[in-house]
Amino acid sequence: MKHRKPTGVGAVGANMTPMIDMVFNLLIFFILTSQFAQLETEEVRLPLSTTATNKDYTEFRNVVINIVERDGAGEIIVFRRPFTPPELTEFLIEAKEKAEGHPMNVILRADAEVPYEDVARVMLATGKAQIQGWWITTEIEKKDELRGGM
Repeated sequence: MKHRKPTGVGAVGANMTPMIDMVFNLLIFFILTSQFAQLETEEVRLPLSTTATNKDYTEFRNVVINIVERDGAGEIIVFRRPFTPPELTEFLIEAKEKAEGHPMNVILRADAEVPYEDVARVMLATGKAQIQGWWITTEIEKKDELRGGM
């Protein structure tokens, strides 16, 4: 009986192809989902507020409603799609049903130049959908800046 001597330590290699595929899939996923989050907002000049505070919106199912000034009137836009107030009510009722009992919240982003009547129409539409969670987005100004640094 002959005993063979080990000829050397064998190299162990790992196939990196599946890991690279997974990294690219995750990268594509995060790029696409970040773009969907940006679709919720329109270019809006927000009104100024001195008493507003930042909120943690992550605990709610949020619907972002934008009211954009177009020719002196407000246009209601949700997910880059225009809505009339009755269509908005139907959309919110469906969204509330899909939330399946999770707290629902509306984040209103209205242009500073939009007449209040247009904001009131959106408030009534959400009231008809029986959504009580409300946040109105504003630009937060420090009181010192409004007084000219006094």
